[in-house]
Amino acid sequence: MTDRSREARQALSDVADGLARDGRWAPWADPVVLPTTESTMADAAQLAASGSPEGTVIVAEEQTAGRGRAGRQWESPAHAGLWLTILLRPVLDAQFLGWLPLITGTAVVTALRATTGCDVRLKWPNDLVVELRDGLGKVGGILAERLGDGSVLVGIGINVDQVADELPPGGTSLRLLRAVDSREHILVSVLGEFAVAYRQWIAGADPAPDYLDLCVTIGSDVRVEAPGVAIEGRATGVGPHGDLLVTDRSGTDHKISAGDVLLVRPAFR
Repeated sequence: MTDRSREARQALSDVADGLARDGRWAPWADPVVLPTTESTMADAAQLAASGSPEGTVIVAEEQTAGRGRAGRQWESPAHAGLWLTILLRPVLDAQFLGWLPLITGTAVVTALRATTGCDVRLKWPNDLVVELRDGLGKVGGILAERLGDGSVLVGIGINVDQVADELPPGGTSLRLLRAVDSREHILVSVLGEFAVAYRQWIAGADPAPDYLDLCVTIGSDVRVEAPGVAIEGRATGVGPHGDLLVTDRSGTDHKISAGDVLLVRPAFR
């Protein structure tokens, strides 16, 4: 990509107006948009410690030390994607918090489909993926972390305008998929969809049907690698706490709460 093309990237604008027109984010406050920061997750953790309310959102135009699951680096070039963290204070049993990245993923995919028309799907537990000729391409990801006071940070990263040399192996972007909409429009849609899904979940709605309909992991032959264990089998569903259910080759059932999942034989639907 030429320097001229990078210079043509625009900063976010009119997000507050877009959210007001959309209406679903209210009564939560408008996002705080930073030109650059090390990590929106770190910023949101500081705000949580200072007593900021549920629905506080930090958006960064650029992250210099963005991170994904398991401490992995997340590339976040300026004005090229959407990098944000939402502060939540859910009042419910901690065992159900495994659903938060899944609910968030469902909301983000729904928003991306609505705004770009791209057939984005979910890969358990936290990847936003598309089917490419040579497998799955990762267009974004979700990160959820519970803090000591019971609040939860939900991080969202979406690759919007990057080209190949700005992406890690296996990554893709909406630009490369020819599915680009304005970052403002995507952000407003993501926050609106999330607000609805989160509030419905807190009120007792079952998030499983919508998640399962969008998840490419379910029905696939998988290999799960977690600390001290490796399991191969068929992903059959998601448990009541958001765990991945896998039946191995001997017929033994497993509940996976964390780990890296490789789709050995994907079941695209």
